[in-house]
Amino acid sequence: MQVAKQPQMTADSAQQLNAPGPLLEEFLAHQQRPALLDASFHPPAIKLQQIDKDLLIDLAQLLEIEPYDYLEIAHAAYLLTLEPGFIDSNLYIQRLIHSIAAMDSNEQGLFALPKDEIQQRIQQFYAM
Repeated sequence: MQVAKQPQMTADSAQQLNAPGPLLEEFLAHQQRPALLDASFHPPAIKLQQIDKDLLIDLAQLLEIEPYDYLEIAHAAYLLTLEPGFIDSNLYIQRLIHSIAAMDSNEQGLFALPKDEIQQRIQQFYAM
């Protein structure tokens, strides 16, 4: 058996290891697509459900509480995790809320997320 050149190794290996069939043909066709198509491919934007939007709005409203207290925000974010629809929300929004709920604040505030960073993370969901 001769070792194939790097770009063709995948296709040659697939032909040698698999019996002819429709799945093999589909794989080979996929391998022969121009790299330009792959470079121009952008994953579809994440569509936010109503529960996602509601959680993001609630989270943004928490940040407007004056005076801004990291522990109070963390506690309020924890309460958002107890909402009935939280488990059905977007995984990334769940992670954001969990990370805010886990915030701790010491004298220098080293473990707490700054208000502007939380706002930027919220805005990322609307930019998708």
